[in-house]
Amino acid sequence: MNTVVTADLSQFGIRELMFARLLLQAYLEHGAEFLGSGLTLNFNTSSGYVFLSDEDYNVGVLDESEEYIVQFYTCPQCGYEGTQHDAINEEKDFSAFEGYCSIECLDKNR
Repeated sequence: MNTVVTADLSQFGIRELMFARLLLQAYLEHGAEFLGSGLTLNFNTSSGYVFLSDEDYNVGVLDESEEYIVQFYTCPQCGYEGTQHDAINEEKDFSAFEGYCSIECLDKNR
């Protein structure tokens, strides 16, 4: 059985190592206050995403400028995934609804 998400750098290709370098540079220069202890560098072999994750499963990815790390969300109700910027562009909002992408998803959880 193949592992989908790995922290094993030997599984990263050249492209993924380049993204990892950019991600670590952004973390070094600007940090990511939403990430806590147990920080790991990861590669999703299915999606190609390279990201940071902490022990609470908070996920950080590069923003569009590839200069800052932003939080990557997954709505626990409907499964919608993306950054806050992605969500706003699709008329959703993770920050306004306690980590859910919409009021409808939040209400379904109550």
